[in-house]
Amino acid sequence: MQSWFAVLTKPRAEAEARICLLRQGFETLFPRTRRSVRAASGMVVRTESLFPRYVFIHSDPSLQSLAPVRSTRGVCTIVRFGGEPARVPEAVIEQIRSRMEGDDGFVRLAPPELTPGAKVRIQEGPFSGLDAIFGSAHGEDRVRLLLSMLGTEREIVVPRHVLGARI
Repeated sequence: MQSWFAVLTKPRAEAEARICLLRQGFETLFPRTRRSVRAASGMVVRTESLFPRYVFIHSDPSLQSLAPVRSTRGVCTIVRFGGEPARVPEAVIEQIRSRMEGDDGFVRLAPPELTPGAKVRIQEGPFSGLDAIFGSAHGEDRVRLLLSMLGTEREIVVPRHVLGARI
């Protein structure tokens, strides 16, 4: 019976491990996402693994041995519970695939739904770690926040991706 398995890779070696696993005949899933970050040259789009250090393989262990996976370039091991390779539920894989934009493996993450007055925490940038109140969307990828700092309240506009979870 075919199942999905999680493979732990070496740090930043997910792509290399995926290529080597494909060469061995395994069907793989390596979900990635794109994220805008500030760099010295301005805003750049960075490609990141959705699950750092993990790729998924689809196999039937009774027909195709999983033993060679452990010695594959870029791989540390197969995730196991009690000595048995842990099976990833098909529903989890389908949920990941339903968010993919195409066959290139990029997952589109929906920004959190925010309503005016919602408390949020800023996760990146000069205001990192501070709590603010969501005011409104400011364009497609920016938000307007009300920030209390040094006894005064100020309105700031920041990129949407710097916001963490609602508080």
